[in-house]
Amino acid sequence: MAAFIKLEDSPMFQKQLCSLEFTADELKDRCQRLYKGSKKFMAALGEAYNGETSFADSLEAFGGGQDDPVSVSIGGPIMSKFINAFRELASYKELLRSQVEHVLIDRLMHFMTVDLQEAKESRRRFDKAINAYDQAREKFVSLKRNTRGDIVAELEEDLQNSKSAFERSRFNLVNALMNIEAKKKYEFLESISAIMDAHLRYFKLGYDLLSQLEPFIHQVLTYAQQSKELANAEQDKLEKRIQEFRTQAEIDSLRASSNLEPSTSADRIHVIGMNSDKNIEAIMQSSTNGEVQTIKQGYLLKRSSSLRGDWKRRFFVLDSQGTLYYYRNKGIKPMGSHHHYTGSAEQNSGVFARFRARHNRSSSFNEETLGCHTVDLHTSTIKMDAEDTDLRLCFRIISPLKTYTLQAENGADRMDWVNKITAVITSLLNSHILQQHVDNNDYACRATSDVRSLDSLGSLEIDRIGNRAEPVSSVFREIPGNDICAECSAPEPDWASLNLGILLCIECSGVHRNLGVHISKVRSLTLDVKVWEPSIVELFRTLGNAYCNSVWEGSLLKNERVDDTNAISTSIIKPCAKDAISHKEKYIHAKYVEKLLIIRDGTLPGVPPNSTNIWQAVKTDNLREVYRLIAMSDTNIINTTFDDVVSIESYHHIDAQDSSLDGHKEERKQYDPSACQRIKDSNDPGNCLQGCSVLHLACQCGNPVMVELLLQFGADINMRDFHGRTPLHYCISIGNNTFAKHLLRRGARPSIKDGGGLSALERAMEKGAITDEELFILLSESQ
Repeated sequence: MAAFIKLEDSPMFQKQLCSLEFTADELKDRCQRLYKGSKKFMAALGEAYNGETSFADSLEAFGGGQDDPVSVSIGGPIMSKFINAFRELASYKELLRSQVEHVLIDRLMHFMTVDLQEAKESRRRFDKAINAYDQAREKFVSLKRNTRGDIVAELEEDLQNSKSAFERSRFNLVNALMNIEAKKKYEFLESISAIMDAHLRYFKLGYDLLSQLEPFIHQVLTYAQQSKELANAEQDKLEKRIQEFRTQAEIDSLRASSNLEPSTSADRIHVIGMNSDKNIEAIMQSSTNGEVQTIKQGYLLKRSSSLRGDWKRRFFVLDSQGTLYYYRNKGIKPMGSHHHYTGSAEQNSGVFARFRARHNRSSSFNEETLGCHTVDLHTSTIKMDAEDTDLRLCFRIISPLKTYTLQAENGADRMDWVNKITAVITSLLNSHILQQHVDNNDYACRATSDVRSLDSLGSLEIDRIGNRAEPVSSVFREIPGNDICAECSAPEPDWASLNLGILLCIECSGVHRNLGVHISKVRSLTLDVKVWEPSIVELFRTLGNAYCNSVWEGSLLKNERVDDTNAISTSIIKPCAKDAISHKEKYIHAKYVEKLLIIRDGTLPGVPPNSTNIWQAVKTDNLREVYRLIAMSDTNIINTTFDDVVSIESYHHIDAQDSSLDGHKEERKQYDPSACQRIKDSNDPGNCLQGCSVLHLACQCGNPVMVELLLQFGADINMRDFHGRTPLHYCISIGNNTFAKHLLRRGARPSIKDGGGLSALERAMEKGAITDEELFILLSESQ
């Protein structure tokens, strides 16, 4: 205000007004240029967010998070962690873009459209008042001496009114210009410094995230280098084997034309040469010890059974178990001739050993889709001719059900096939071990992946929990204690921990993320919209910051000091929103990792253990008690079973713990649920709880929120009970299709078979036609 030392209307005063107006006009031009640049900056951040999101989506579509053979072979399961990191970085960038919009662009627009515009409007009103004042003054001073008194009084009153309006507009203009002068000293500095602080937080969050990933990135690079070396070594081996195979094929061809026996092939498939039934029978006897050898294999032309009777080339295999089968596709190795990589222990150890094992298993997955057909030789005969044809290289295999007309590529090959098939038929007729091989008709290798994508989350169709139109944040903030951060009491938290059921500010969410997903699963209320399924929303409504803190901060609420046995000599003080991040990190670590603030139940005689309590809490549908028991327990009780709670010594008439040694591995027997007397007597699949986990029990009780709580804390979704039933089997058996679909989307494997050898799909089909099309598709995916 020092610019106007004297407020009287004077040429100096008018000059100061003009100077301030000139400064305001120049400031407006600069603000417009800054506004354009800020809009471009915000648009660039938006494009960067969209680019990172699209890149993460393309990575996921490429193979990340999927478990099919192609995805596994290109490192899809490993890539999932990187995809999540890219999405987290994108969310940070979107947060930065939002802050640029609100802190800079909105304030800049307000300054231009309100403050600068007000100065312009004040100048317009001031000019109008000056004109009116000048006119009133000219009229008044131009009066003659003989003018009537009433006219003089009227013009004098007009002069006073116009002067008063002039003074008001003059000072309004002064206030508007001085408001601009005052705001320009702090408005822009405040906005730009806030943007720099937003950048600081953006890069700090990114640095923290990537720092956690750094060891994993180095492991991936090491694994990729090892895979490259292994691939090069396999390629060299393959080239050598191809050369050996071609050489050996030429030798075998010469021997076959000379009626000599072929030796072991270069492909390490033991093709046995023999000219007598005695040799064939000796080889077949050896298969009773589990050693299956290939007697002969190769391509034959097979005559179709259709009316056209066309010839199709098929790959036939005759093995030492007396089975003849053929494939529709070319170049498939039969059972008993697999090559297994025998790498060193160092190469198969470490964090990626499990992935390598799954990768190796998935390599033979396509054999599931081969059309493998078996020719029953037990009641067959062979003839050296072909009906209705004069082709010289044909022979027939005749069985009671079907006649196979086959054609070899040359005479020596036809004789070799006929001799060996005849010898096998003779051996089968003379053998006493026929019944041991009845079930050996399908020799296609079966390989199914262990882990399903958890990234493909669908919306849960639970009738009792409806979708809400209002935002998740507004719903959550109605819950007691959720209007502030659970850790530092910062207002309006917009981040959450899925498994802990609490809302957090952005700074505390970063600390929680550093704890690891086994302790806290952090998600955004506004950015991670797909996460907030109805069951999770209802879980948060049941818990809330107030209740959760009553569990995790019990000793603080009672103003108690931490027990001396925890080696803490001073009280733990809860941080405030303005406290240093180091203070918040120390407090959150003590609260959730060390669990120093929890008031634990006394370990007095007669007090049930936590495993018993959590079973009863799930059974009585006491969700808050289940949460409290999980939090206070020093051991993992999330997979507590019925056997841990109730003595099962006489629960079944057979020993539930019966086990046998097979090599060096002890396997537990699984029993057919349809043979269980308890289930038969009550006609209720849930009447036999032996071996059931708390997740089994929750599925049986039918509370979707309880199921959600157990899954969030890491309950084993594929755990099997005494009868080999998973929670998915339970849901199918009681007809709860909604729960079954929810479990399938969360990673339940429908391929697991119960003690009766039936999968969830087969159990569902036992109950009748499956009318739920979505359930049928989900169950059929890995069959």
